[in-house]
Amino acid sequence: MNTTLSGSRQSSLMMLPSMVDELPNGFESGDFFALDMGGTNFRTVYVKLADTHGDMDDLQMDEFPLGEDMHHLPGDKLFDFMAEKLVKFAERIGKKSESGQLPVVGFCFSFPLKQKSVNHGTLIKWNKGFTNSESVGEDPTDMLEAALARQGMKSRVMSLVNDTVATLAACRYQDQDTMIGVILGTGSNGAYVERAEHVHNAAKKLPKGANMIVNCEWGNLTTDVMPRIDEDKAIDAESVNPDNQHFEKMTAGLYMGEIARRIIQRLAEEGALFGRRVPAGLRTKNSLSTPQMSKIDHDTSTDLLITADILQKACGLAVDQITFHSTEVVQEICHLVGWRAGRLKAAAIAAVMRQLDREDGTRTVVGVDGGVFEHYGYYRDAIKAGLVDIMGKKAAEAVEFRHVNDGSSLGAAYLAAAKIRAESLQNGDHSESESDLGKENRGMQEGPSTHNKSGDKAKKGRQADAE
Repeated sequence: MNTTLSGSRQSSLMMLPSMVDELPNGFESGDFFALDMGGTNFRTVYVKLADTHGDMDDLQMDEFPLGEDMHHLPGDKLFDFMAEKLVKFAERIGKKSESGQLPVVGFCFSFPLKQKSVNHGTLIKWNKGFTNSESVGEDPTDMLEAALARQGMKSRVMSLVNDTVATLAACRYQDQDTMIGVILGTGSNGAYVERAEHVHNAAKKLPKGANMIVNCEWGNLTTDVMPRIDEDKAIDAESVNPDNQHFEKMTAGLYMGEIARRIIQRLAEEGALFGRRVPAGLRTKNSLSTPQMSKIDHDTSTDLLITADILQKACGLAVDQITFHSTEVVQEICHLVGWRAGRLKAAAIAAVMRQLDREDGTRTVVGVDGGVFEHYGYYRDAIKAGLVDIMGKKAAEAVEFRHVNDGSSLGAAYLAAAKIRAESLQNGDHSESESDLGKENRGMQEGPSTHNKSGDKAKKGRQADAE
């Protein structure tokens, strides 16, 4: 981590400065859009932040699945798709003005970026199965604003961040002890609040005593030291980016189900786990998904009937091929794949805690977004057990995981709002209480402060709106 941050040489652990040095504190207000471009879905979000501290007056969003065809579109077509969806969303909720001016946009773009500022950067590479190579080196903010112009609209994009940085920001809005943001879903990544004196690879020099969010891009970690098995190596070799992202391919939701399927297939072929016949479905790539793997791992039904049903429907096994013994073996495989992934994530989080020098039992909140963390209980258990083994019980119990619903979407909007608030203060608008502002936002200057109870109230409001 420090080698890359020093700027002395690059490694597969990218440690990208986000240029975010102003986090939301609950004093933001106004109308904001957010666009959230991830691996499996695209979201358009509208949020109206109230004038009262930490309150939200309105929250609306639309979500659109990203099919396989979207992963290979030319860059301008992909951004045209996003711009079109935003304009239609704005029209639906009554926020499309005749002048063509949209509210400020926060852009969550969940791919590795070389940040020039909090709202500008260049795309380093695609991941999550995207292959639009001609867009590498381009600025997503410029591409989005150009796409909006083609729709006859314009807006100020005030934040350009990835989902991990946005999740950290969304959790920080709720709790000022948040120091780490983690994505545990289709892909995986971590970000944290780093001291300025450690960040030498940023686009601008930071003032002494300041902090900045660093995007680890730990999914990109590629090293022969990783304990990879034959199935890991085969998945890597057949991927769109071979010999890249070893860590993500061993731990993320996009890959865990396929790892389990390949192990099950090998036992079926070499050990006759299901008898002499190996159905074509079991040999079909990605026929077992990570959500199905999680259901098998959590199966407590009589005779493991849920596992048997998944094997029939997903892998094409006949009823007479499935025995209680074979379902037990399949469940153990799924459990081990998930447990290994969780413990590897624990190692990554423990490394960040060591970097933060917070192994002394100081309360540290980790904001987490992603379906794997939300729905896969044994995966969460593996992370927590791994932290105890690595850090010791006292330090591990001081690490508090907080699931942040829609963290990547809301975080992008909150960061855009924080940028507007900071600009307002720089321009001489001191209408906020200086004492309260200093108390709530000192985290980016001096470290974490106290729990933001108003953030909890805002969270409850968001949950009520969503329901």
